[in-house]
Amino acid sequence: MIWLHALWVFLAGMLQPVQSGMNAELSRHAAAPLTAATWNMLLGFVVVALICIFSGAPVPGVNLLRVAPMWSLWGGLCGAVIVFTMLFNAPVLGAVLLLSCFLLGQLTSSSILDQFGLLGFPQRSIVDQRLVGLVLVVAGVVLLLRAR
Repeated sequence: MIWLHALWVFLAGMLQPVQSGMNAELSRHAAAPLTAATWNMLLGFVVVALICIFSGAPVPGVNLLRVAPMWSLWGGLCGAVIVFTMLFNAPVLGAVLLLSCFLLGQLTSSSILDQFGLLGFPQRSIVDQRLVGLVLVVAGVVLLLRAR
């Protein structure tokens, strides 16, 4: 079963450079990168709202704002920062360097979250294999930066 979850995440990960390219192209035709990011987030909102409606999931209500910890709502801010960052930097860095830097950031913060069991993740120590994997990704990013 874990392989199906891993495959699902892998396929979603394959969408990240596609999304970044689409957003960068939208940005080229928009008045500003923030305009493109706004349309991206608006379309995402509409799609998720429609999925809620058609799947029978509860439609987001204001009550959630009262019961959830305030910091848990910052995920939307993170999404907006990620979308804007990717669409702004995609034309400068290219797909491979863009996503390599992004992956390194993801792995670094994920390691910290796992190490200390933060944000609801189970605590998992950074063992030697994980550290070696991170170092290899750093080396890959450095090589890609030097190849520019």
